[in-house]
Amino acid sequence: MTVLSPIKKSKNIHTVIDIGNNKISCLIGTSVNSNDIQIKVLGFGQHASAGISNGLVVNMNQVANSIARAVEDAENMAGFPIKNVVCSLAGGRPITKVIRNKLKINNGKIIKNDLAKILKINNSEQISNYKLLSSTPIRFFIDNNIYVENPIGMNSDNLIADISYTYGDKAIMKNIVSAVELCHLSVEKFIISPQASGASIMVKDERKNGAIIIDLGEDITSIGVFINDEIIFSDSIPVGGVHITSDIVRGLGAKSEDAEKIKILYGSAISNETDEFTNIEVPIIADDGNIHNQQLPKAMLTAIIKPRTEEIFELVKNRLNYLKIKPNQINKIILCGGGANLNNIRELASIYFTTNVRIGRPIGLIDVPEIIQSPTFACLAGLLIKSLEKDKIPKLNEMNKGFFNYFGKIGHWFDENL
Repeated sequence: MTVLSPIKKSKNIHTVIDIGNNKISCLIGTSVNSNDIQIKVLGFGQHASAGISNGLVVNMNQVANSIARAVEDAENMAGFPIKNVVCSLAGGRPITKVIRNKLKINNGKIIKNDLAKILKINNSEQISNYKLLSSTPIRFFIDNNIYVENPIGMNSDNLIADISYTYGDKAIMKNIVSAVELCHLSVEKFIISPQASGASIMVKDERKNGAIIIDLGEDITSIGVFINDEIIFSDSIPVGGVHITSDIVRGLGAKSEDAEKIKILYGSAISNETDEFTNIEVPIIADDGNIHNQQLPKAMLTAIIKPRTEEIFELVKNRLNYLKIKPNQINKIILCGGGANLNNIRELASIYFTTNVRIGRPIGLIDVPEIIQSPTFACLAGLLIKSLEKDKIPKLNEMNKGFFNYFGKIGHWFDENL
């Protein structure tokens, strides 16, 4: 058996934790030198989440215990212990803003180092109680606001860059860090959920042309708008799959655990002609407090699920209005998260947003447990992909094509909103 040295492990192996309201998952992996395969999974573990609600830590010891259990399983599978982790961030409504930075070029010719300098300009907006998590250039201009795909080597007195800044809630991150430290681990950084999910489920053309990610979590639905594989807008709404389950509890009179099973087995976002004549067995809490099985038409279940799902989509559409785009200008939407497993949710989303919709599953993985190859683990896989990314200058080819056209020349959106 070959034993990995501590130095090699620290450089080439990363550990990520997705802290959700339903489960906490841990993934250990390493990069692979291939254009098609992005990561090799070495260890995986998950445990039922406790002590967290709406992305907020409400019981420190319970969260720490859930994290420890998930990490322990991943370590056992990998065959070695870990010390540092990268965590997801969904709670506290993470924010992504695009801000314009300007740099004076002293020698009149732009070099690679100037791109690093313009990123370091302290021009990011200060948001109360929020901390800057990351910054990425979206597009560049030289003198006279001339757009350029790659400014290196260009002659210009000034360099202008539209930069995407992502922020997270300080208090929420501090509590998560405290919970992780109780497990004798250290948090290297946070990555917001839609940013991670987008990294794992977008194919090459989508990464080039752009897409909108809707991550349907347990009680938070996250939104991410991408250009050239970089997030330019993010938001979240405090509604998710658990609210659909709660509606079933109230509508059918079932217990929460039974309602969740019914949703998974028979739930659908769209009804069909046979649902009125198809009965499902539902354990109902009777007046005497006992559980009695009752036959109910499947159409009744769909009539409960569909309105709540439509409400989630309507809230998402309202948040996308901040981009000042119309629903019919959205070219591609990708659904992920546990809620994306609901039957016919893709079809309902296609009707509701009047655009192309698909279900996103993690891609570019090897030696991965089958369970991870589902929309539920899009964020977890994406955390690992983002953690293993090497520093590189953003690819800016064809930035004036594709996604810009989908949004009715999104370049005008930048000009009007920066």
